[in-house]
Amino acid sequence: MVAIGKILGNPKPLESVNRIIEHGKRGQAILLSGPPGIGKFALGIWMATRFLCQNDRAGCGECLSCRSVRNFKHPDFLLVFPFPNLASESRKNTVFHFCDPINSDARYSDDSLEEVNRFLAEKAEDPYRIVSFAKKQNIPVDIIRDLIKAVGKRPMLGQRRVVMVCEIEKMAFGASDLFLKTVEEPPEDTLMILTTARPNTIPQTLLSRTLRIPIPPATDDDIRDYLRGAGYDKCEDFYLRYAAGSPGLALKAHQENLIKRRDNVWRILSDYIRDRQMPKTIEALRKTSLKMSFDDARDDFKLLYKILRDFYFIKIGLDNKLINIDIKNELEKSARALNSRAIIQEWLKALIKAARVHEMNNVSVDLAWIGMYIEFDRAMGQNRESDS
Repeated sequence: MVAIGKILGNPKPLESVNRIIEHGKRGQAILLSGPPGIGKFALGIWMATRFLCQNDRAGCGECLSCRSVRNFKHPDFLLVFPFPNLASESRKNTVFHFCDPINSDARYSDDSLEEVNRFLAEKAEDPYRIVSFAKKQNIPVDIIRDLIKAVGKRPMLGQRRVVMVCEIEKMAFGASDLFLKTVEEPPEDTLMILTTARPNTIPQTLLSRTLRIPIPPATDDDIRDYLRGAGYDKCEDFYLRYAAGSPGLALKAHQENLIKRRDNVWRILSDYIRDRQMPKTIEALRKTSLKMSFDDARDDFKLLYKILRDFYFIKIGLDNKLINIDIKNELEKSARALNSRAIIQEWLKALIKAARVHEMNNVSVDLAWIGMYIEFDRAMGQNRESDS
């Protein structure tokens, strides 16, 4: 397991959780917030290891409890995370150990169970890794019901228990309301850890009942060291800027060769800006979206967002802050064709809207992207009319 203190760089989150664990403070859920791959999961595992450690909460890493937590085998470590509900017509398996294998209604297919086990295996190897899925994920209501029942029972091995719910913004409709009472008044023997990358999407009733600890970005040097440990001796500058302090995002960028994906997103956009040929653009979007997974689509939206963000920075004279600095000359050329910042602002709005309808409303990738480019074209036309 990666040494968490080195990756985070800034010791403040560690100091905060140290006080909580050493003084035995409980009774309030802790919310770890920050972008994907920043270290929320790793810090949560570190907290659980220390809280359940048999060696006076030292997090020794050697006792049975510490090893069990890090392998996700500890019966008093209740871990929940979003997963895809695949082959939903086949409901055979419980997927988390706290679910009653006989009486639980939270049953899922072999494919879903396989994806849950893959997530655990990859996170056991590296807690900073961002695990990608082909389909949309959430935390179903039935899982939360089983979790609440488990929290109401006594710990099985000792006097303490840890509940860790990851990405709580991905709870299914109604699950957060169901979970609210447990978050508001966790049992005295229980350390409640929640994580989120998007705290602004969490209901205020839930958010207000947590102690929020933001995870700061890692330094570039820390990320380079982390990547060298993962076998990447050469760290691309684009990936460092793209990651913005997230070790997991930097690793994902290298593993999935996101610069190639960025180049494809950029080619479609630059061709559109040059030619304004919507049929050609739509055909390119449809070819790109073929066999694209849910997480691939989210990555492409993010890559396009960072390109539009660079356009805006060029327009306001902050060329030294570009993320895609390796294609700076091409960006500047295309930015000159956009004769106002208003166009870029409208494009950013259209992008955010398209990403939302794809993620939240299950609109297909190609329709979301085509609708977004239609909005791009409308913004270009309206801007030219206002200039004439």
